[in-house]
Amino acid sequence: MSDSKHYMHYTDFGKGPEIKEYWRINKKYNIEVSPNFDYKPYIYASVARFTPTDDKIPTSFDCMKYKRISEAEFTEYFNKNYAAFQNLRLRGGEYYVCGSHENNSFSFDAFFEKPRLHCSVECRKSIEGSDVSLFCQHTISQRPSVKKKSRHVSEDVFLQVFKMVLEFLYDGSAMPVLQDKLIEAVKGMIDPENPVMEEVINQESYYQKARNLMLQRKEEIRSRLLELDDKPSKRRELRAQMKAIDYCVSVLDNNH
Repeated sequence: MSDSKHYMHYTDFGKGPEIKEYWRINKKYNIEVSPNFDYKPYIYASVARFTPTDDKIPTSFDCMKYKRISEAEFTEYFNKNYAAFQNLRLRGGEYYVCGSHENNSFSFDAFFEKPRLHCSVECRKSIEGSDVSLFCQHTISQRPSVKKKSRHVSEDVFLQVFKMVLEFLYDGSAMPVLQDKLIEAVKGMIDPENPVMEEVINQESYYQKARNLMLQRKEEIRSRLLELDDKPSKRRELRAQMKAIDYCVSVLDNNH
């Protein structure tokens, strides 16, 4: 991700910093993840179509602070949010969809009583690009308002949409290519008369490509550690990246 920058957004009102989110930004896509992955996991992606996305780290002002971080630190939080979504048990709930084929905007919501859980999936397409997100929280306070504006959707459709979006969010480099296919697949699945269940990504091809790219990156880091005499801080960062890659590979293998 040499063309990407990473930063954290936090507030400081004099009682210590409160981290709001972590970001990866470049001209093709931006990704935001939650610091509270254990209670409110969240992954959001804004993907460019014709106009590049903003790749400038915001300037701090007043109590709103923005601090550049390492790729390894961002990757650690991305992986923890991603794993939180992978470990969700999403059967036996109430499932809803709200959206418009004309506006290419869809939101899916699932609510569960025991334990109380609300999982939300959003996909929006515009001329500029696409916005895709997953969000989860341990409350169902939004259920009444969601029910008023949405219609029921089957468990199978919700689970398939959730799975497709989770896979889409894993590989930022593939997002610009797959964004339109994702939206079209979602539109096909919410046809109330004849939902079409399809995959956006070929599972085996995606698994092999993702795994090979991660292992290739790990070998590049290993070679650098052996051949170059970097500063201790840089070497610590590279070792942290290797550990993050090992974690990603293990998650990928466990879910293959």
